[in-house]
Amino acid sequence: MNTPYERINNICLLILAATAVTVALIYTHAILIPFVIAFFLYAILSPIIEGLNNRLKWPRAVVLILVTTVFIIFIALIGIFIVNSLNGFFRDAAQYKDRVVEFVTWLRTTAEGFGYQMQDFSIEAYIKKLPFFSVAGNITRAAGAFLGNLLLVIVFVFFFLLGETASATDDNQLISQMKHNISRYIATKFLTSLVTGILVFVLLVSFQVEMAFLFAVLTVLFNFIPTIGSIAATLVPVPVILLQFGFCWRLWIVLAVSAVIQFAIGSVIEPKLMGERMDLHPITVLLFLMFWGLVWGIPGMFLAVPITAVLRIVLGRIETTQALAELMAGRIGGK
Repeated sequence: MNTPYERINNICLLILAATAVTVALIYTHAILIPFVIAFFLYAILSPIIEGLNNRLKWPRAVVLILVTTVFIIFIALIGIFIVNSLNGFFRDAAQYKDRVVEFVTWLRTTAEGFGYQMQDFSIEAYIKKLPFFSVAGNITRAAGAFLGNLLLVIVFVFFFLLGETASATDDNQLISQMKHNISRYIATKFLTSLVTGILVFVLLVSFQVEMAFLFAVLTVLFNFIPTIGSIAATLVPVPVILLQFGFCWRLWIVLAVSAVIQFAIGSVIEPKLMGERMDLHPITVLLFLMFWGLVWGIPGMFLAVPITAVLRIVLGRIETTQALAELMAGRIGGK
């Protein structure tokens, strides 16, 4: 049994190690983020390849090439649709700026109608001077950087799958457990997010909202962020709807129906499908959502839950940190 001095020593070493790892994560994020994303994609694609290999009885190399090709085509199609949506947005940049000016003028008139005098300066002139095209250029450069990281992710995934052997995976119970938890979580999350995105897309198209496909893709992505993701996904189309239609019934119906879709799928259906699969307490999820957001920014928020689940599994295998793993699962005082 450990003495109080040994426990204090272990805790201090654990804090120092966690601090050093956090600093390393921050300084190596450019490499680690694509690597971690690739590992999670590998955890999803690997069972698919194994299932097709067992069912079709094809050589593993053929199935690997087939699944990788379909995956790349799927990503490319999504990228093409998003680029087309952004091109349409940039093409109508001047029109959007005029709509903003008209909207601000309407706000000024409405405020004055209620007896509130706005400050005597030209908001319209200020908006017209906004460097919209420089912002568009920054978005374009960010998109280029994203495509570069995406290519790196695809390369990582391919070599993960290429180097996989069934015997090595079965012998390593830790890797097998991590892959199982990650693949089940991401598959379930992707399915529910995809259904949500499709429903939101149908809703936006029904009300003729511009860039509906882009907002649907953002809805799928944002739903991977716990708690705040669904709120962000609901509010993202609001500025465009305001510019198109103003404060009219369309805005409130879209907001209400989107909120109902998010609540029904995110709070009712998804928990039943997910169950206790990740074995993480909700407070743990929120705390590590903030932590990974500080360390890796928005990509860290997307990856927060699966990374934390893997961390809990690893800590549960180490005798010194087993109590911490139980605390992360919400079992205070052990099993």
